[in-house]
Amino acid sequence: MQYSAILLMLMLGLRHGFDPDHIAIIDGVGVRLAPTKPNLAKWTGTLFAFGHGSVVTGITVTISAISHSWHFPKLVWDFLDWLPGILLITVGIMNLRMLLRSDNYGPQGIKWMLVPRRIKNSSSPLAIVFIGILFAMVFDTNTQAAAWAYAATSKLTIGNALILGLSFSCGMILTDTLDSRILFSLMLRSANNESVLNYRRKLGWIIVYVSLLVGSYKILTHVLPEFSLDEGLLTLIGISFFILMSAFYLYIIYGSTPKSKQEINGH
Repeated sequence: MQYSAILLMLMLGLRHGFDPDHIAIIDGVGVRLAPTKPNLAKWTGTLFAFGHGSVVTGITVTISAISHSWHFPKLVWDFLDWLPGILLITVGIMNLRMLLRSDNYGPQGIKWMLVPRRIKNSSSPLAIVFIGILFAMVFDTNTQAAAWAYAATSKLTIGNALILGLSFSCGMILTDTLDSRILFSLMLRSANNESVLNYRRKLGWIIVYVSLLVGSYKILTHVLPEFSLDEGLLTLIGISFFILMSAFYLYIIYGSTPKSKQEINGH
């Protein structure tokens, strides 16, 4: 197995952590837990990604094991090709409506609405892990599908598939951990949560742009394949997106003035 394959899966995982549904769950759970369980709130992204990544890795290994003797029907791959674009456009429109209609914006995701209320309101670390497991078992966006497709078409050994699944999971855990830690840090810095609201709105516009652009591209290339970009160019775009998101996070971290806990609590 080439190191380039490990790097590819790591990059897919890093990109996957930026998916709107991930941001929505980390935002929703993290904000709710911050006042009562701050230590749990700042690790929300890590716990969620751990549960999510364990399922992604398990399915990657399973697909690799059965793909040697059984081929997925073309109809299945066609369905998996169309669905990400439709879901991304839907998520983009949902977030655009919320940004235009409300100042108190919070990231919106399709699967977050499907999580049972009892689990959403739980303060247990295992509940967060379980939400990650549920998200992975319901169809996710194109990066997860790409990881599974790679495992199915590359004729990997089970050991190699495990390494690739873990690489994907590590990238996702890194991104989701960063997201929850930044959100928690902003909540500590702002006495009136103004920094958090600004952060959420900026993140919301990024979600809108990325969801609509990527979703439209996915559907366009199915209808008009001649508009498909070269794989090398797509990889470069993916790396550029990660760099831009990293720069955005750095700007958020160092672009606001810290406040003490006494100021936060009004003392």
